[in-house]
Amino acid sequence: PDSYVKFKKNGTWVTYTALGELGPDLADASKTNFGVSATSNDQDVSFDISIQVDGNNFATGVYNSDNTSYWTVIGLFTGFKTGDMQHYDITEAPGRAPSQYQVTVTSITANELQGTFTGNYLYNYFGNGTSADVVEITEGSFKVKRVR
Repeated sequence: PDSYVKFKKNGTWVTYTALGELGPDLADASKTNFGVSATSNDQDVSFDISIQVDGNNFATGVYNSDNTSYWTVIGLFTGFKTGDMQHYDITEAPGRAPSQYQVTVTSITANELQGTFTGNYLYNYFGNGTSADVVEITEGSFKVKRVR
């Protein structure tokens, strides 16, 4: 697709159709939201990147999930079609190194957002305590149509 997120999920490359947004937070205009939302072709899985900064100075650059001067969320949601919803995000899994991600925003235009991301895994905190509660999303890129 022309507007996409591509990433390595458990060692296999996947590409999802996506859209992006960048603008004032709708509930608090003193903050700015950057977001990329992607959906699998079968619409059973979604993947999201969200970054929120204070002020209106969101710029290209590197955003690390462990930096507390802004808010970063990366999430994977599965089971939309089956009704067995699972939510994976940046949460430390027992016995593993911390879940960490780096998002590099390389281009912001009026019509498009582009960048890359790297990390290690997302964890389903409400899972069953099995290895299925971890999804390894290790690298990816996005080129998305900007809807806002």
